Amino acid sequence: MDAAGLLQVFRRRYLAIALCVVAGLAGALLLNRATAKVYESKSLVFVNIPTGGNVTQQVGGVTLAADLLPSYAQLASSTIVVEKVKQQLGLQESVDALRGRVSAKALAQKLILEIDVDDPDPVRARSIATATTLALESTVADLQKSVNPAFVVNLQVIDPASRGRQIAPRTTYNTVLGVALGLAAGVVVALVLEALDRSVKTGAQTEASTHAPVLGVVPRRLRGGAQLAALGNDATAETYRTLRTGVTFADPDNPPRVIMVTSATEGEGKTTTAVNLAIALAQSGERTVIVDADLRRASVATMLGLEGAVGVTSVITKTARLEDALQVWQDGLIVLPAGTLPPNPSEIVGSQAMGRLIQDLHDYADVIVIDSPPVIPVTDAVVLSTQVEGVILVVRAGRTQRAQASEARRRLDGVQAPVIGSVLNGAKRSSAAGYYAAYHPGTGARTGV
Repeated sequence: MDAAGLLQVFRRRYLAIALCVVAGLAGALLLNRATAKVYESKSLVFVNIPTGGNVTQQVGGVTLAADLLPSYAQLASSTIVVEKVKQQLGLQESVDALRGRVSAKALAQKLILEIDVDDPDPVRARSIATATTLALESTVADLQKSVNPAFVVNLQVIDPASRGRQIAPRTTYNTVLGVALGLAAGVVVALVLEALDRSVKTGAQTEASTHAPVLGVVPRRLRGGAQLAALGNDATAETYRTLRTGVTFADPDNPPRVIMVTSATEGEGKTTTAVNLAIALAQSGERTVIVDADLRRASVATMLGLEGAVGVTSVITKTARLEDALQVWQDGLIVLPAGTLPPNPSEIVGSQAMGRLIQDLHDYADVIVIDSPPVIPVTDAVVLSTQVEGVILVVRAGRTQRAQASEARRRLDGVQAPVIGSVLNGAKRSSAAGYYAAYHPGTGARTGV
């Protein structure tokens, strides 16, 4: 997957990513709130060991001081020093608890001790650090006098303890880390969800699954939006005009005049696509007939607000003449409803009478658009596809599985159906706009889909 593909994944899974980021931020805030505040106070002490007059003695003194520094650092948190601090400040806590908050270290290549004190109170942290420095100085002096009274070690404060600075909770660090971890988790979740979701969502996936060029990407219908979008002048109406153009240029020298619209499974918008395509063709001046050949769930007449009792089955069974069954709708669009639904729809759509009906419709129209049942649940569309000049396969974004789209194409190929293209229906509006924004006229090339 290239960078453009990843961006598309992140756009589709933005909600999962956002939830993970919010969860990471919430975790950081909870950690900050649950963590007790701790303040740190530091003081720097220079260890001055007297040396002799000659260079050798001076160098020896410096070396000795460097060797003694680790011992002095350990002595700073010893029981003897901490007890002095406890008595001096009148602290109530135990010596062991106090020792856990006092530490010291020798700075590398320097004759300096750094004394650190942690405490929940910034003022008390400074007091303990100051008291520890004084207690260490007196303890070192006492120890040296007991060993060698002539050898006096001088501890000199070069950086007094200041008011403690907060070291816990690390609010900024925890917040940034929480957001970063949440974002990382969101990316992983997005990729996992994308891997588990095998539905068709983009134009590129539609082409790969149906093995047919995408003639149109129809955006998702807004709540309350009209089904007959081709009657309007918005972006959705333009997509159906684009579909009309795609059908016309499917074979410029011999454009299909009998077009069947089907889908892999039910609920993918094939009837809406067929009706709006027929309207768009009629608006362009083409004499167009829309035929409802879905003899199981006929809905063309209902969508157009027409009476559907007389139609295809009536003409085939010769209970009505073709000219009596045809109804003229807006913009000169002619409608042939399904008629009474029969018990044997597959036999009717595959009959010679159906073939003759289609031939007779050429006397009334330049283009015939046929709405047929979905391919996978029933065989009607596969049977009917052998009598048309072009088949359009409709898939629904986020619903049609890629395997279903591929299976529908496989079944149509089994009877050598003339599949001229596919339609991605119900796409996110940003995705639909992006598909055409990435299309380069004259080359047919698309990027970022």
